[in-house]
Amino acid sequence: MAEQSIQEKQFDLLYQELRRVADSLEALQARMSVLENIPGAVHELSRLNGTLESLAYAALGREGPTLRRRA
Repeated sequence: MAEQSIQEKQFDLLYQELRRVADSLEALQARMSVLENIPGAVHELSRLNGTLESLAYAALGREGPTLRRRA
């Protein structure tokens, strides 16, 4: 009986440790899925930046800005 009790305790400890590992892996997987979306977001931000630059130049008109140099 004592040997079976020890085996059950060892099994329980092993199961708990495996559960912790599984939980850690799930957390890592969630982080990885977020990181996988970053390149697409960066690409979209780059496109948005280009669009904003185009709009800014279009708003300036044909002449462009008049710049004064400081003396």
